[in-house]
Amino acid sequence: MLGHMTHRASKIIAVLSACVLAGCTSEPPATQPTTTPPPAPTTTTTTTTTTVPPTTSRVPRQIEPLPGGKKIAPTLCRQAQFSMHSAVVGWHGVATAYVQNNQPVPDRSWEETVRVAPDFKEGPMRQRPLLIQAGVPENHVVIKDLDAFLAAVEEELEVARTKNEAKVLEVDRKLRDARDNFAESCGAIQS
Repeated sequence: MLGHMTHRASKIIAVLSACVLAGCTSEPPATQPTTTPPPAPTTTTTTTTTTVPPTTSRVPRQIEPLPGGKKIAPTLCRQAQFSMHSAVVGWHGVATAYVQNNQPVPDRSWEETVRVAPDFKEGPMRQRPLLIQAGVPENHVVIKDLDAFLAAVEEELEVARTKNEAKVLEVDRKLRDARDNFAESCGAIQS
């Protein structure tokens, strides 16, 4: 088991390291201003073009407590959260940053996503039955948030397979929302 975790962790670390070396972060990159030819010899116009996913203020949700007010161990949440955050940062580095800068997503990015994204599902998929075993009902928002993340990764894989740049920002939003929602809901029921 430890060997599998080490192999999986090393794959995730390799992806994140490649992302760091490429200069990606979980924040949108600054765009470079472009200068258009001046209409008159003394006038210069500077425009900045960027595509940014819509942002909304997160409204805290009312998270239903577990039956009997039971709490779960924080490690049950953290194992899934590591994979979720890695998926968000990775997707930003291989796809979102390019789309936001109005650049084509390179083929190597699509290929890397198809190769690595399934690993991001492993942690949450392992944690799902453990959360249920710890007393989280299958219809609880924590499980729904975890399932929303798994669905977002499936959508990420489909976008990468079809090289559908038009869906990159939508997948970015879904991955981020699922990660943030799970952190909120799981955090509300842990001890």
